[in-house]
Formats: sequence, C-alpha cells, structure tokens
Amino acid sequence: MEAGDDEIGWFRGIVSGVVILVVGLVASVVGADQIISRFTSLSRDNVGYLATIFFVLCVVVAAWVLRRLQRRGLI
Repeated sequence: MEAGDDEIGWFRGIVSGVVILVVGLVASVVGADQIISRFTSLSRDNVGYLATIFFVLCVVVAAWVLRRLQRRGLI
C-alpha cells in the first residue's frame, strides 16, 4: 500500500515524533532548571511555583503545536 497525500509514512512519523519529544523535553526541563538556578532573589517556594508554571506552560504549548501540525497534515 503506497502512502497517499494524507499519509506521512512510518519513517517521517517516527522522526517527527522523536524530534518533537526531544525539543519539548529539553525546553521544559532545561528551562525549569534555569529558572531554579538563576532566580536566587525569590524565595524557594516562589521559584518552585515559577518553574512548575513554566513546565506546565511548555507542555500546553507543545500540545497546541502538535495539534496544529496534525490538523495541517505535517505530522
């Protein structure tokens, strides 16, 4: 069975998935780590809240981007 216009194929699907997971993981974990290590003027609780909010925001943005890419048939 050949891949039609609306199918992306196994290789492209796997590569797209791995790239998206790696970029999302790096952005969320490294970003949260940078917040924890750089914001020393805030209290420990506030830094934790800020890092958690950033992490959740990264996950929400990644889900939104994935949905947009899926709707356009790019992944």
